[in-house]
Amino acid sequence: MISPKQNAWNFTSLFIYFGLIVFLGYILELHKFDIRELSIRDLILITLATYRLVRIIVFEKIFKFFRDFVKSRPDYYVLNTIKFIITCPWCMGVWAALFILVLYYFVPFGILLIYILAISGVASIIVTASNLLILNNKKMQKDNED
Repeated sequence: MISPKQNAWNFTSLFIYFGLIVFLGYILELHKFDIRELSIRDLILITLATYRLVRIIVFEKIFKFFRDFVKSRPDYYVLNTIKFIITCPWCMGVWAALFILVLYYFVPFGILLIYILAISGVASIIVTASNLLILNNKKMQKDNED
């Protein structure tokens, strides 16, 4: 069961997230950027980059040390909230999308990282699909042998 203090921290993170969205929207408006003018190509790149960033943070070994560190500190409510975010692909997805949009609009050469993440996102989709085909093929072979 989640304690009232933990719920308060989770709720606070929601306000922080929406505050960051409002702030990003304000900055985009100041710079006369209209997110509705994103091309389909850029939207696909941003989506693939977000997908890959989520996979890296939530599932990959490279961030395991960080996930383990956060999970090992259950007494700290802020870290527990971070644990909830970095262990849930749907939660991490909204935070990663916000980060990717900041990279896209405001970080010099941020588009380079977006391209790298998008390309590796496509590669990971291909690997996953290939693995599923191999597993399905092995299952069919086993069924034929029986």
